[in-house]
This record gives sequence, structure tokens and C-alpha cells, in this order.
Amino acid sequence: MPALTRLGGFAVLYMTAILLELVERWRHPYAATAALALVLALLAFGVTRITFLVFLASTTAYFLLAQFPDVANHVNIEIYCNLLLMAAIGWSLVRRRDYPEDDDVYEMVRPALQASMLLVYGLAGFAKLNADFLNPEVSCVGTMVGDLARVATLERAGIPTGLLLLLPLLYLAYRLLAPRLSRAPLVAGLAAVAATWLVALLVWPGLDSPAASGFLVGMAVAVILWELVLGPMLAIPALQLPVLVVSWGMHAALALIGFVDFGALALALLLTFVPRGYADLVNAPMRLPLVGRPMPRVQVYFAICVVAGVCSALGRRFPAGLAFNLAALVLLWPIIEAAAARGAAPWRGVPISSPLTPRWLFAFPLLLLLHGLTSYLGLRTAGNFTMFSNLRTEGARSNHLVLPGNPLKLWGYDEDAVRVLEIDDARAAIGHQYQPLRGHRLPVVEFRKLIRAWSRAGATVPVRFEYAGTTWATDDIARDPVWGRAHRDWKMRLLDFRVIQDDGPNRCRW
Repeated sequence: MPALTRLGGFAVLYMTAILLELVERWRHPYAATAALALVLALLAFGVTRITFLVFLASTTAYFLLAQFPDVANHVNIEIYCNLLLMAAIGWSLVRRRDYPEDDDVYEMVRPALQASMLLVYGLAGFAKLNADFLNPEVSCVGTMVGDLARVATLERAGIPTGLLLLLPLLYLAYRLLAPRLSRAPLVAGLAAVAATWLVALLVWPGLDSPAASGFLVGMAVAVILWELVLGPMLAIPALQLPVLVVSWGMHAALALIGFVDFGALALALLLTFVPRGYADLVNAPMRLPLVGRPMPRVQVYFAICVVAGVCSALGRRFPAGLAFNLAALVLLWPIIEAAAARGAAPWRGVPISSPLTPRWLFAFPLLLLLHGLTSYLGLRTAGNFTMFSNLRTEGARSNHLVLPGNPLKLWGYDEDAVRVLEIDDARAAIGHQYQPLRGHRLPVVEFRKLIRAWSRAGATVPVRFEYAGTTWATDDIARDPVWGRAHRDWKMRLLDFRVIQDDGPNRCRW
């Protein structure tokens, strides 16, 4: 296999993230198989700017033609990053004299990727700054802590899984790093993150109601501080190391409950903040017992992630998370050792700037910012940073603590809605993202998308619903001449909304 450049190493990490998205629950078998074959071919023949461009163009076409707009937010982020990377590579090919090496392309696009990661954290944290995320009865933190607690308290040979996983890691960190420590904050950060999760997950199931509520509020505040405050601090080189430690600890924990694909994407983007002397270690050769020759460490990471992908395809979230975290540990271990070694070169961080980056490339982070504002503008309530945030922006009032009156709302697509009075939800269910409709409101844009999907699937769906003061009833809405659509208009192609919850605190929803 040809040697990997810095761009090649990043490309392997990034392609792994997209592959893990495609194999999840085996919802995209043909695309996943094709993507795996393409990555293996690239590894065999060489990962260059040209071959990486082929992968980016292929996956972008699939996402846009087969899935968009009804995709999760991390898929929209991947589409965005694909476009950013393709634009950068295209520019480098046009201006090849200015970017003769593939590593020049990586250096050119790195600041825009870093700025994008800052926005991912900041926008996600800002969306969670709402009353219901801080409400322990409905907060998404409760759902995730509950899932993690079930994993941690599941006993193996009478011992909780949390202890089996975390205590050996803390012990190894102490024995391997402590003798060479020159950087106490690094190991202190690792230990603090691991110990926090250990105590939280093992104690959580035994808490009484008031204590559990207080604990959840504290965890909700911690998540907001991580995303809204600590995440953007990655812009300050001197603070990047502790923020990277905390961030990776959070992603490693979330991977155990199914967030493997986003964890892989976050890992690829977070490594853009690692100084070159350390980051180059992911491409360093690694000798394996059963392999006759050394392999770049990033390729070993990819191979273990394929195992994680198999587990994910089978719906085994916890084994998938274990395999992914093992892959990440193999990848990051030499960086941890080098950063903590006595007499190591100072960790100076990586500024969000480069003389090779054209200014126009920073228009892409502005596009990501606009995507993050779509809920507040009235253009989207799904597939953006409202996911798992409890944010509600439908109607004249929002539950957001800073924008309660929806002052940014310019469009009302989420308010132009039908109320579904009667429907057989089991018969109407189509696709993994389907939400029960009976008794709920749904924006007209989303209702028309569902009708078109029912029509294309050959389904017969009787429904009775109310719209604009009129009650409609039909034995087959999929073939209704008024509501049916043979072709998608621009709103159906671009917008994405969830079912509108009318009453009570906004529950945790996808």
C-alpha cells in the first residue's frame, strides 16, 4: 500500500465516518457495500486528492439524490464537509502551482474544517439552551444517561460493565503515563472525565427522585457548558489540549449507546486541532502480530472500525461502541504517550489560520451557520442542531431562554400544518424516521412528502385530518388528486420538519 500523506490520513478517518453512517442498522446495504469497496481500493492504490475527490463526489451524490432532505443532522454536516472538501480540492487542481503537494491541500482546508467544528459545538450547545433541556422530566440528558447507566450496570460475572471497562483504563493510564509525566493536566483530565462517567453511571440508577432530578439538571448544564463554552475554546491554541481531552471523553461515552458514526466524524475533525508533530503519529507504521509487515496506524483504526460497522449493521450498539473506542484508543495512544512523556515538546496548539487558505473558503462555515439558524428562521425543525436538544420553535413562542419570542423567524412553514385526526399509524409507517401522526399536527410540507412516499410505495392509507378549518377524509390519501404530488417542489426537496407537539414540555425527539 502506498504511503499516506497528511491529507491521506485525514481522508481515511473521514471516509471511515461516512462508512459507519452507511452501515448503521444496514439501512443502505448497496451504498455501504460500494463505499467499503471504494475505500479498500483507495487504500490499495493510494489515497490522493484525486481519489479522495472520487469518494467525496460519489457519497455526496448518494446523500443528495437518495436521502436528502430527510437525514440526521450529522449527515447534513457530512454533506457540508463533502462540499467543502471538494471545493478545496478543486481549487488546488486549478491552482496546482500554489498547491503542488497533497499536504498543501490539507493545510489549505484545515482552518475551514476547524471553524466548522467550532460551529458544530457552538450551535448544538445554543440549541440546548432551552427550558425543557433543563427540565429533568423530559430532558434528552435523561434519555442518554439512562442508556449509559443501563450499559454501565449490566453485570458480567457479577461485576458491573462500567467497572470492567473504566477501572482497567484508569489503571493502565496511571501505570503507563505516571512514570513519564511532565503534563499533569493531561492525565488529570483523562482521569476526571473517566471518573465522572464512572460515578455518574453507577450511582444514577440508585438515586431517589429529587436527587436524580438534581443530577440530571447538573448533567444538562455540564453538556451545555461543554458544547457552548468549552467547544468554541478550541479556537484558542493554548486551551486546545484540555478541550480535546474532555471532548473525546464525551464522544467515547456516547459511542457506547449508538453514536458511533458521529463519534468517528468528530474524531476526524478534532484531529485537525492536533499539532503536526503529534498528528503525524497516526500515519506511523504499527506492527501487528498476525501481519507480516507494518501498517499505518490509521489503517489499523479503519480495520477495527469495520468490525464496529458490522456490529452496528446488526443493531448491536454496545459492541459497536466498544470496537470503535478500541479503534480510537489504538489511533490516539501514541499521541497520548508523546504528549504526556517527560521532556516532550510543548503542546502549542494549532491556530485557525494558514497562509495557504483562500478567504473565500470561509464562506463554507457561514453556510453551516445558516444551517444552524434554520430552526429559528422557521425553515426546519429536523435534520439540524435541534436533534436531541428539546428545542421548540414552532409557533409564536419558543422555549429557548435567549430567543423566547422567536425574533428571528421569517418564514412560517412549521405553522402551516394539518392536524391528523384518524390514521392507522402501523399501516402508514414508512422509513426508519416515521413518527406517529394520530392526534398530532404536521407541517404541510412534511405531510405532502409522506403522501408522495406512500404513493411511491403503493400503500393505501385512509386518513381524516383538519386543515385551515376544514376537515378532510379519504380512503386513500396516497392517490388524492388535491393533496397528492407527482413531483417534489423546492420546499419538499430542501425542508425537513418533525411532528409538532402541542401540549406540555417538549419531549426529547430525533
